[in-house]
Amino acid sequence: MADEADLAQVEQDKALAAALSLVANRLQEQGPGPEWIDGRPHCIDCGAEIPLARIRAVPGTGRCVKCQEAEEAEHALEN
Repeated sequence: MADEADLAQVEQDKALAAALSLVANRLQEQGPGPEWIDGRPHCIDCGAEIPLARIRAVPGTGRCVKCQEAEEAEHALEN
């Protein structure tokens, strides 16, 4: 029979699985992350260094603001 510790572990496992799934889905939606050169993130389109403030604001982003805006504008025209 399961005790309180076992039940707590089951709940913790469920919460962890949900959090990992959420992160995986976010990363999949965002596309490829930045290219890392000498420990610094760089845009996958133009190669410009991405400011760390942008990486903190949009974790996993692979584009600088200018290239991301161009990408979004291109997709808006397609739809």
